[in-house]
Amino acid sequence: MTETARTQHPDPESLCCESMQAALEMNCSEHEDPFECPDSLIAYNEGLNQFALIVHDGGRDVILIRYCPWCGAALGVTSDEEE
Repeated sequence: MTETARTQHPDPESLCCESMQAALEMNCSEHEDPFECPDSLIAYNEGLNQFALIVHDGGRDVILIRYCPWCGAALGVTSDEEE
């Protein structure tokens, strides 16, 4: 069985919208690495609680984002920062 590329979030149900959830639950049976899959758009760094757009230029570059590209909600904000 082929492994699938995944850009995961530990709690997808907590994400701002269905589009962001789908982007971070994306599966690809052709690419093991999300950075190699042209359909993989968003990366999530759990340790830093950061979201980024994957730059598909053959490397591992990303562009950090602070707002959801679909619904505009703030990303990576903890409950302490909201208050």
